[in-house]
Amino acid sequence: MHRVLLAFEPPDGGVAENVAQLAGGLRAHGWEAELAGPRRSIADDRAAAAGVPVAHLDWARGYGSPRSDARSARQLAGRLRAGRFDLLHCHSAKAGVIGRMVGRALGVPVVYSPHCFPFVGDFGAARRIVATTIERALAPLAERIICVCLEERRQGLAVRLGDERLAVVNNGCAACADGIAPDPETTRFAAGSPLVASIAVMREQKRIDVLIDAAPSILARVPSARVAVIGDGPLRRQLEARAAALGLDVEPRFAFIPFEGPSSRHLLATDVFVLPSSWEGLAIGLLEALACGVPTVATAVGGTPDVVVPETGRLVSPGDPRALADAVVELLDDPVRRAEMAVAARARHAARFEVGRMVAETAAVYDGIVGATTEGRVVPVASQAASPRV
Repeated sequence: MHRVLLAFEPPDGGVAENVAQLAGGLRAHGWEAELAGPRRSIADDRAAAAGVPVAHLDWARGYGSPRSDARSARQLAGRLRAGRFDLLHCHSAKAGVIGRMVGRALGVPVVYSPHCFPFVGDFGAARRIVATTIERALAPLAERIICVCLEERRQGLAVRLGDERLAVVNNGCAACADGIAPDPETTRFAAGSPLVASIAVMREQKRIDVLIDAAPSILARVPSARVAVIGDGPLRRQLEARAAALGLDVEPRFAFIPFEGPSSRHLLATDVFVLPSSWEGLAIGLLEALACGVPTVATAVGGTPDVVVPETGRLVSPGDPRALADAVVELLDDPVRRAEMAVAARARHAARFEVGRMVAETAAVYDGIVGATTEGRVVPVASQAASPRV
């Protein structure tokens, strides 16, 4: 059995969900996984249920805490030494920076999944230049960079990260579980009316403000509809203030609802799912909506057009509340079309975005890297490396 350490920094969102999915499925493909993540991650319970060990590192968000970064690098190096891992798989840009340097120092092969490159997004030129420079410098330290969609691979090629290094493994998610009960709070709020909902961590990238700005138009044009923002995150208070400025704080057809996983519990009470992101890799929230047969309105960024096609939803330009409202109202006004989209969405998920396919393709990338055997026994690369100064 090969051993892989899955290192990740974000405690929630799509990255942590992706890691949890891999942790639970890799054993079936000959890989024993262990997690090295932040404290209080959403992946912890899933890993424990699958019997996957979890090591907590002192990851810090951003790059403003060099002492914390140095400490997490030492912790990661210590875990790699102790666990005699064949491979290190780093998820997210921050884990990718630290993990690639630690892995190279220890002689452990590294796979890097950026889950959206750090030079992609609504940033100033200075940040984009710095992020691009860092990614170019560190690219040779990874055996493979796993892109979650073809668009992400094209972005990597555009900044010369190496054609042979960039692999594509589309994200996946589990099918919508049979017999699961819809979230009671979301169901109470919908009260039998058509529900428009966004389910996302409230970060700048997700642009939940665009849905909030579109909500008054949606509610005016479809009086029977309701609009919910489901989730938590660093921008929650800011978004609540924006909603209040539009009078939505006293609008009974609009609500902020706390997130209680899994997402399918909320999606089963949702008629139109909305994700108005400014940039994306391949959002797992979109795949979960697909799996649950929920028609989607989303922005045409990153890998989103691979998921949201005319048969399953509508694409709009980023940052345009009017276009978002028009697309949502179009779907709300056509329940027959929504029913057709629900069937097409589940079929598209089963054909292209099932979690088992994602895990198998990821394991195949691992196998292509750690392929040296002696009489059928894998030679652990980590065991041959000298201890570095990290």
